[in-house]
Amino acid sequence: MKSHINHQSLENSHKVSKQWLLGFIESAAVFSIIIKKSKNTLGQQIVADFTIKLPGSEVGILEKIKEVLQAGNIYYRNKETKDEAMLKATKLEEVKNIANVFKPTDFLSATKGKKFELWSQCIHLIESKQHLTKEGILEIALLRDLLNRNKKQWNKKKYCHVRLEIDPCHVYQKENRLPETCQLCFKGHLKEVAQ
Repeated sequence: MKSHINHQSLENSHKVSKQWLLGFIESAAVFSIIIKKSKNTLGQQIVADFTIKLPGSEVGILEKIKEVLQAGNIYYRNKETKDEAMLKATKLEEVKNIANVFKPTDFLSATKGKKFELWSQCIHLIESKQHLTKEGILEIALLRDLLNRNKKQWNKKKYCHVRLEIDPCHVYQKENRLPETCQLCFKGHLKEVAQ
């Protein structure tokens, strides 16, 4: 992957140091992978998402970060009150740029560095079109579970839910076996068939 962001211009023309940018990203950025229903062959769309949220009064900082990263758009959670602003990047070229600026070892927090690494792996799979195959979707879903390991989010489908949508159980249950793509989600499923 080739970065469109020149590290020299990052520090000189924008008058923003890589450390300043990294500090903001480390403290306020969220790296996520969105899996949602689609009308494509496998019924799933995968999008890498980079978001930084700040109070609306700090929108100037988001504008500076957007300028430096050359990525994303700025939105307000509520257009009328403008109480919370967010910089959001979801276009593949933009998230690739962001992924290429840093290395997981740049982060002070090992946890944030690991999240960045998992997110970057997903971007690489999307870039190489692996997200268009059943195996690729499942690999991304597993990486996303690791990315969200300690988060309980009502709107995120876990690996098993995604797997069941693209590789349904009932085929394997008839044969009384587990699919190769199975994780722990199958605990108990075959017991019901055996009885």
